[in-house]
Amino acid sequence: MYSLVEQWKQSDLTKAAFSASKSLNYHQFNYWQKKYKKEMDSEQPEPDVSFFSVAENPGKEKKQSAPKLTERKTMRIDLPGGITITIY
Repeated sequence: MYSLVEQWKQSDLTKAAFSASKSLNYHQFNYWQKKYKKEMDSEQPEPDVSFFSVAENPGKEKKQSAPKLTERKTMRIDLPGGITITIY
């Protein structure tokens, strides 16, 4: 059945049109297509996720003091897809 799912993916037909052209029950074909997709997705390796620390002036020892009220610190995180998160 996976070979039929692969044929459908390469065709320009909807699932309903492809199912009808192969004399398949649409709901059964849909079941196998979802199963195929789930199996193919599970074979994809999980992306490596790593964390790192963020420090102000790394490598320099600085006497800790309370920040001045006029100082404004921000952190900007640029994510894939053009998403930016700014923390004030």
